[in-house]
Amino acid sequence: MIRYTITFLSMIIMSHLCAQDFDINLIKKHVYTLADDSMYGRGFGTHGGRVAADYIEQQFITAGLSPWNGKYKHPFINSRMMVKIEGCNIVGWVEGNDPVLKNEYIVIGAHYDHVAYYFRGDSMVVFNGADDNASGTATVIELGRWLVNNKNSIKRSVILVAFDGEESGLIGSSHLVKSNLIPTDRIKVMFSLDMVGMLSKYGGIDLVGNSTLDNGEVLLNNLAAKHNINVKKEGKVIEGQTDTAPFGKKGVPAIHVFTSTVSPYHKPGDDPNLLDYDGIVTIAEFMKDAIVELSNSESLLPDKQFIADVQGKGFRPKFGFKLGVGSSKHDYVDEYFYGKDIPVFNAGLYTTIRLSKRFGLQPEVLYQTSGSEHQWGTLRTHEVVVPVNIRFKLFSAADDMVDNQFFVYMGPYYSYKFSGKVGANSMDFDNDFNREDFGIQFGFGFDVMRVQMLIGSSYSFESVSKTSDIVQQSAVFSLGFRF
Repeated sequence: MIRYTITFLSMIIMSHLCAQDFDINLIKKHVYTLADDSMYGRGFGTHGGRVAADYIEQQFITAGLSPWNGKYKHPFINSRMMVKIEGCNIVGWVEGNDPVLKNEYIVIGAHYDHVAYYFRGDSMVVFNGADDNASGTATVIELGRWLVNNKNSIKRSVILVAFDGEESGLIGSSHLVKSNLIPTDRIKVMFSLDMVGMLSKYGGIDLVGNSTLDNGEVLLNNLAAKHNINVKKEGKVIEGQTDTAPFGKKGVPAIHVFTSTVSPYHKPGDDPNLLDYDGIVTIAEFMKDAIVELSNSESLLPDKQFIADVQGKGFRPKFGFKLGVGSSKHDYVDEYFYGKDIPVFNAGLYTTIRLSKRFGLQPEVLYQTSGSEHQWGTLRTHEVVVPVNIRFKLFSAADDMVDNQFFVYMGPYYSYKFSGKVGANSMDFDNDFNREDFGIQFGFGFDVMRVQMLIGSSYSFESVSKTSDIVQQSAVFSLGFRF
């Protein structure tokens, strides 16, 4: 009987100790502090952002993290439209215990900035950003505390980073990677904890990019299952809208840990009382186990296809939907005809296919209107257009750290007119007008994360008319949205 009693008590004690890996009250304290109105929404380059940075630095010190390169705060300057804004990343670390592997790094990051505030009349409306991303920042702080207390359990070194300027375009993470403050050739894997406060409401987590690490999908999914966490989204694609992007661009396996946008995303109502703190603790436990497993793995290698994509050797299409508006007119060889521009519209699907670092293809399938206005009425056609454009990247914003790039394009197109009118009469495609057309397009564009902007022109090689030499030209501004 005594033996069973001792065993039972031991189980209770062990269970209690395991539950104490992460203190839910400390996580709540961090979230409530960072998401308080006194932080004014932690805007990039604002007083509230600096106060938040001070708080995180103090927590890194209290947790016992070592400063990186002799200091926790690593300020940087971002220039925008001739305005210089100072931001600050906060970096601490725990050295691994293996004499060789300690020179390899696992980076755990979270951005601490948010979208500040605005005035409604005389009242200030603050975007407190509890889920986005006080939740991730609090988790990083407490992971650091656990690592300091359990440093004998890790062979590789673990670096904890609180990024600034994520909401303004991944500025802090891009600067860190570009400056090589942490040598990227030593980073074996990076995690971005961005919005982790809605585990129950979302019904799981996203681990976007888990397959960028060789065998990462199997390892991380097994650990998630151990903690009864449902993995809802994953794969080899690096999430381009969070701090994983700059690391992924350098060939570092980078994984976005995310409970989706089910909180009041980028709204004033993103407050601390809405968060699932038990869920945050569960995610912290999952991350702790992931860090220990990865830090002790004999070898951590990136996925081969991921590296091929980074080096421009991959062949992975990206799909999207686009809308365009512009003008169209006809050029006439027969001088007695007169035509002028009319408004036109197009909509359809596109895909971008990377061929190399600078070259790519962009095939499209569009519904389009075209035509011209004449003395005897408006000629307007409805057609299916299939352009195949070659893209050449001119340069990228943030030196390739984020998925923003300027490019020029040119390529042929084929169109099939399925209906049309001349004034009030339907076009006679049997006798008077050609259904098919071939031509060329060219212009320039800009990819911003998942949005594409294009300004271009097109010229036909075939006459619209079977009886006269009438060629079509148009100019269109388009917006694309990548899936």
